[in-house]
Amino acid sequence: MRGDYEMLMRLRDREQAALERAIRQYSGYVAAVAKKTLGEYGTRQDVEELTSDAFVALWANAGKLRDDSDLKYWLAVVVRNASLRRLKKAGGTVPLEENLVFDRSPSNQAEKQERIMAVREAVDGLEPVDREIFLRHYFWHQTVRQIAEEMGKNQGAIKSRLQRGREKLKKVLLKEDCPL
Repeated sequence: MRGDYEMLMRLRDREQAALERAIRQYSGYVAAVAKKTLGEYGTRQDVEELTSDAFVALWANAGKLRDDSDLKYWLAVVVRNASLRRLKKAGGTVPLEENLVFDRSPSNQAEKQERIMAVREAVDGLEPVDREIFLRHYFWHQTVRQIAEEMGKNQGAIKSRLQRGREKLKKVLLKEDCPL
C-alpha cells in the first residue's frame, strides 16, 4: 500500500509516469474485474474500453482520493460500476443484489429495495477484512486462491472467513426477518 500512496501523490502532481505505472501494475486486474462482471455480454472491446475508462477516471479524480486510498480497490469499484451499467444496458443480469428478488413486477419494487438495503447493511456490518473477502468473492467473482494470493493469506483462512461471513449475514438477515 506504501507504493499506492507514493503513486497517488505523483498522480496528484500530474506525473504521467505515475499513471503509466498504475496502468502497468493494475490493468490486468481491472480488465479481469470488467470481464468477470460483464460475463457473456462483454466483448474484448468492451473490456478494453472499460479498463481505459477506469484509468481516465483515476487521472481525473486523483486529487479527490484520500491519502490512504487503495488504488487497486478504487479502480476495481470504478470498473465494476461501469461494467454493471453496461451490463444493464445490454440486458444482462446483475449479480447478487439485483438477483435477490425473483418477481420483477412493479408491485414488488419496495420489497426489492428493502431486501437490497438489508443485504448492504449486513455486508457493511462485517469486519473490514471479512467484508473485503466477501466482496472480492461474491461481487468481483475472485476465486479463493486469487484472494489468498492478493491478500497474503492462506486459502483455508479465506474459506473460513467466507463461511463465517455467510453465517453472520444469515443471522443478521434472519434477525431482521428479511424475506430472501
